[in-house]
Parts: sequence; structure tokens; C-alpha cells
Amino acid sequence: MSLLRPNSKYLPGFLLILLFVFILLVFKIFHNALLSSGINSTSGWGIFLMMLIAGIGIIFYILILNANNRSKNLQREVESLVFSIEETKIQKEIKKETVAIEKIDAEKEIKAIIPTNNEDLVKFGEIFLQNCARRFQAVQGLFYLKNPEDGVFSFKSGYAFYSESEPVIYTEGETLAGQVAKNKTVLNLSKVPDNYITILSGLGDGSPNYLLIVPIISNSETIGIIELASFKSFSSEVEEFFAYLGHKLGEKLTQSSKS
Repeated sequence: MSLLRPNSKYLPGFLLILLFVFILLVFKIFHNALLSSGINSTSGWGIFLMMLIAGIGIIFYILILNANNRSKNLQREVESLVFSIEETKIQKEIKKETVAIEKIDAEKEIKAIIPTNNEDLVKFGEIFLQNCARRFQAVQGLFYLKNPEDGVFSFKSGYAFYSESEPVIYTEGETLAGQVAKNKTVLNLSKVPDNYITILSGLGDGSPNYLLIVPIISNSETIGIIELASFKSFSSEVEEFFAYLGHKLGEKLTQSSKS
């Protein structure tokens, strides 16, 4: 019966009724026994015995009531713990789904970013940088290619790049970009050196805080450099993607130069 379950809210009342019924029955039996023996039921022993029985019953009731309350508290704690565990599981699942959604489909993105026509390298670089800026919230981009004869990296195309002076040229090991070309690894900066980049817009000029410098690699050789600046940080996933893209772009540029 649900009434007799330890955590039932009706159990204390039910036990209290049983206690009173028990006391009345004991009193009736005791009273009848005294009457049949010719003893006054209101004597001191009779009153003492009735009080003793009532006291024992009340103590028994209080003990059961306390045990019932402890059982309820324990059940609430268990339910709270179970709820907390389930909530944690749900949050982990949501986080996994979010991470899965945010993960980059490399091949799909590369097809969308790298232009198919690269006969005009200047136009090719401009479209490439525009695609990168649109997909990764970059505010400026530079596209450098290396002259195989002298090893100098020179500016080829830009996105939102405006400068009164000629773009810097460099060789491997010179400047930040030259160091990336030498190391053949992506450089993800969260603090851009002062005056390294300036963005001009209708709201005035400003300096982005984040810079991604990517080597374009073909046959284990750096043949170009991509620079992307942003006011938003580049995640480690974006960094890994551009490392992969640098190799794919290098393959495409090398194939086109041979054809």
C-alpha cells in the first residue's frame, strides 16, 4: 500500500491514529481488568500505567516521524543529485554538439575559398582574400608570392589594404612574415605589434588586435605568405585549417605554373 511507504506524507497521521486507537484499546482492556478484579480504575497505579503507555506511544511516534523526515530529506538529496548528474550530462552533450557544429569542414571550405581560375594571380589573390575575410571575419588581408629566382617575397594582392608607401618585401627570416616562411608554420598572434597594421574606414582608422600569418607551401618549400588581420581572435581550429589550406593552395599554384 502506498499509505505505508516510508516516504508517504500520510504515514505520520496514520501512525498517530493507530497510536490513539492502541492507547484506547489498552485503556479499555486495563479498565475492564480492574473492574473485574474490584479495583478502582482511577487509582494511582492505573493512572501511572496509562501515562506510561501513552508516553511510550508518543516517543515511538516521534521516532517514526523523525525517521520519516530523514527518509524524505535523503530522497530529496538523492533526487537533487540525480538531477544534477543529468543536467551535467545534458550540458556536456550540448557542448559536444556545439563543438561539432563549429568544427570546420576543411574540404568544403577550401573549395569555397580558393578560386578556380588562377590565370591572373592578382585577381586570384584578391578573390581569395575576400573569401577568407567573409568566412573568418578578417578586416584586412595580404597575399605575397616568392620570386623563385631571388627568394624575395613581394606583395601580390590585398583586401582592405591602403598604404601610402609600397608594401614591404622580405626574404625568409626577415620580419614576422619572413620568419613564418622560414619556419613553415602558422603564426597566430593575439597582440599585434604597434603600427604593424592600420585599418581605414568611414569611422576612422584602427589597429586590429589579432593577426594570422600563413605560409603557402609546395614540395616542402614556402612559395607565398597569407596575412589576415581581425578584431576577433582566430581559434585553434581556424589556425589548423589555414595550415592545411596553405598546403592545398601551394599545390594549386604549383600545378598552374607548370601547365
